[in-house]
Amino acid sequence: MTSPAVLAADKPRERLLYLDLLRCLSIFAATVLHATPSLLESNDRSVFLPGLVYVSLCVFCVPVLLMISGALMLTDARHVNIAAFYRKRLPKILVPLVAWSVLYYIIYCISGSGAFNAIMFLERFFGGAWSGPLWFLHMMAALYLMVPFVRPVFGGETKKPSLIFAGIIFGAQALQISIHLTLGSDLNPFFMGTLFPFFIAFFVLGNVLCRTRRMPPGKRGVLIVLFCISAAAVSFGEIAAKTGGSIPQSTFYTYSDPLVVLMGVCVFLFFKDWNPSRQSKRARLISWLSPLSYGIFLSHMLVQKIILIGLIPLFFRPGSGVVWLTANPLVGPLVFGVVTFTGAAFLTAAIQRVPGLRRIIP
Repeated sequence: MTSPAVLAADKPRERLLYLDLLRCLSIFAATVLHATPSLLESNDRSVFLPGLVYVSLCVFCVPVLLMISGALMLTDARHVNIAAFYRKRLPKILVPLVAWSVLYYIIYCISGSGAFNAIMFLERFFGGAWSGPLWFLHMMAALYLMVPFVRPVFGGETKKPSLIFAGIIFGAQALQISIHLTLGSDLNPFFMGTLFPFFIAFFVLGNVLCRTRRMPPGKRGVLIVLFCISAAAVSFGEIAAKTGGSIPQSTFYTYSDPLVVLMGVCVFLFFKDWNPSRQSKRARLISWLSPLSYGIFLSHMLVQKIILIGLIPLFFRPGSGVVWLTANPLVGPLVFGVVTFTGAAFLTAAIQRVPGLRRIIP
């Protein structure tokens, strides 16, 4: 994900509605994903298992957001004016990153964690100890720094270099996980540390998938089957870890897990055929939501905090917050995700109407 709503190619191009849809679906999946931690920490199987299923179904969100960014930014292999590129792109990441870091730190202090301290703020800012989505902006800032050097290599019409690159990166990650599961150790850090981070591989892969021809209608069923099998395998792996095996928990929830990579590819290709009339209600809805998605991504953890402390009572007495999340874990994360997504969308729309605040949500 770059900032999910702001990436665009350097030259004007027709807006791809399926990328807008994928962006909105991925941001919604992220809100549901962040609704599940309390469920996953429970030792009650009736609470833990629904949370596990929701996470397994939503973990595709980060890979798909990164692939969307790659699909939009690696479209041209021509020379990039590095200074102009940085001037245009980096403020859209850095300004929101600093602004929302300050906001989340103020909330952290107000919640009883101590008085505001500039040194502690800087330590937390540069160390990455932040709420929810802000780690992603740190990562995207680094990706932006690399784009002028990556795009000339992978932005051409030839897919082969991109596929080989993604294969090497994800192959090494698969080997890493295999060694970890079978031998209980990791690959040599000098080997893994020298490879490109797997986030860049998602970026490159997104451009390949964007150039791939649409799936024939009969093939889309295969994508659904592959997605479900992968999600089920992730769930069973985490169940084995939870029930006292030698596998550390969250082993299968890493974004570099081969199963998660496959899930992301399946989601991207499945929706690649989505191209309704631009005048249809669904197209207009997605076109309205997509520019808000960056703000939803940035603010959804704030909205979740407001709901969790009960300032917005849901179904229960005021002050109860989302007790219903664990009282009914089968639907709790989904309802929590819908309420959070909706609240963050309206909050974003309101912020974008205030001239002095627009820059914190471009």
